[in-house]
Amino acid sequence: MALNSETWSTSDTEIIARAVIEAPSVHDTQPWDLRLPGHAAELAERLEFTEPGPDPLRPDRLISCGTAVANLELAMRVLGWRTHTSLLPDPERPELVARIDTLEPSTPTGTDLRLYAAISHRHSHRESFAQIMVPAATVADVVSAGAEVPGVGIRLLASDEAPALAEMLTYSAEAKRRNTHYQREMFSWTSHWQPEGNSEVVTTWNATLDDGGAAGKAIVTTGVPDTTALAAAIDRETVLLFSIESTKPIDLIRVGIATERAWLAAVDAKLSASVLTHPLRIEDAAARLADRLDLAASPQLIMRIGF
Repeated sequence: MALNSETWSTSDTEIIARAVIEAPSVHDTQPWDLRLPGHAAELAERLEFTEPGPDPLRPDRLISCGTAVANLELAMRVLGWRTHTSLLPDPERPELVARIDTLEPSTPTGTDLRLYAAISHRHSHRESFAQIMVPAATVADVVSAGAEVPGVGIRLLASDEAPALAEMLTYSAEAKRRNTHYQREMFSWTSHWQPEGNSEVVTTWNATLDDGGAAGKAIVTTGVPDTTALAAAIDRETVLLFSIESTKPIDLIRVGIATERAWLAAVDAKLSASVLTHPLRIEDAAARLADRLDLAASPQLIMRIGF
C-alpha cells in the first residue's frame, strides 16, 4: 500500500486499511491491493492470483474486491468525506477495480457509523441458525441496503422455492464428485443446512488434483445429502439470492458491493450471515437455478441470514 502522508494522516490510513483488510474474500485471500494517492483511494485486483486459461475463481475474486470497495467507501465517509466511486475507471489499467475520490467534507450519518462498527463484528456463520424467524421488516432492511447498487437484484427465496435451490446444490455436489477440478471449496455448502450433521466423508484436498494449480489447503466432501431433507432445512432459514444481468467484471464487482452492504446491515440488526458462491460456478448450475425460479438475471451469490 502506498501512502501520501501529506494527505491522509496515519490514523486515517489505519481506519481505511483496517476496513479493507476485514472485507470478506474468497478463501480469505484478500485478492486486492490498496493505494492512497493524494486524497483518494484506489483498489486494484492482485494479478498474481490470475490463472492461465479458464480461471474458475476469478468471478469470486472480483466479488471479493467489490466487498472491499464497499468497506473502503464506508471508511472514507466515516472519516468525514463525501465520496465519488468510479468502477474500472482506466481501460489502460484493467486491474484497477475502483477509484474513490473525496469531494468535500461531510458529517457521517448515524447509519454510516453503525455500519462501520459492524465491519469488525462481521464473520461467516457456517453452522445452522437458531430456529427464530427473522422479522420481515429486518429482511427488508437488509435487502434494501444491498439493492441500492445499480443492476443488482436481491430476492428472498420463497418457501416453495427451497426445493429448486436444494436440487441445484445437489446437482453441483454430484458434478463436484465427478470432476476433481471443482474440488476447491473450503467447506461443504450443503452442511450449512444439516444441523444434525450428515453422512459426508471429509478428506484433505490434494492440490495436485486441480489442473489450475494450488488454491490453498481445503476440504472436499464425497457425500451428497438427500434433496428432500436439504430443501426442508433450507426452508427453515432466510435465504437471499443476488443476481446480475451479466458476468462482466464490473457487474461482479457490483455484486460484491451489494453483498457487503447487505451483510453489514444484517450484522447491525444483530444477525449472523454466510455466503455461498462455489455451487453456482459449477457447469450450468446457475442457469438451471435461474430457469427453475424464472429469474431474468443470473444468480451469482447466495446469502443466509439468521440469529
